[in-house]
Amino acid sequence: MTNRFENKIAFLKSIILLFIVGAMGACDKQTVYHTFQSVPQGGWKRQDTLFFHVMVPDSQTYYKLTVEIRNRNTYPYQNINLSVGYDGPGVKKTQADTLKAVLANEEGVWQGDGWGGLYQSAFSAGSVKIEQPGEYLFKVAYTLPDDTLPGINDVGIKLQR
Repeated sequence: MTNRFENKIAFLKSIILLFIVGAMGACDKQTVYHTFQSVPQGGWKRQDTLFFHVMVPDSQTYYKLTVEIRNRNTYPYQNINLSVGYDGPGVKKTQADTLKAVLANEEGVWQGDGWGGLYQSAFSAGSVKIEQPGEYLFKVAYTLPDDTLPGINDVGIKLQR
């Protein structure tokens, strides 16, 4: 009877240790900011630029910027063109760039990870040189000719050291 009790305690200790190791591995000290904003179910309107307020702690550092898209299988195009910009302390002129994000291959197969009609894809938007710590405003808008863009569920940005 004692042996069975000791086995249960050893098993419980193993589970707790596995949980602790998994939790420590999930911590990402390189990510400064990572969040998504939802797009209305009726579609992303041209005038609805998405704004992300990011507090950047370190200066004189390059950060890797990634834009993430969650699209539904009702999105009518193979790709999406985005305007990605930012401004903040030490930025003399708003920095902006165009990003062409391919969401589906030529056969129409969605490239992102997902299931149930929702797919998530990540696209590198280059490096951002931060001159001064402080609050930076990142802006994301689409540049396709549609007044309302259907099928986009969420747009997110990730800023990493």
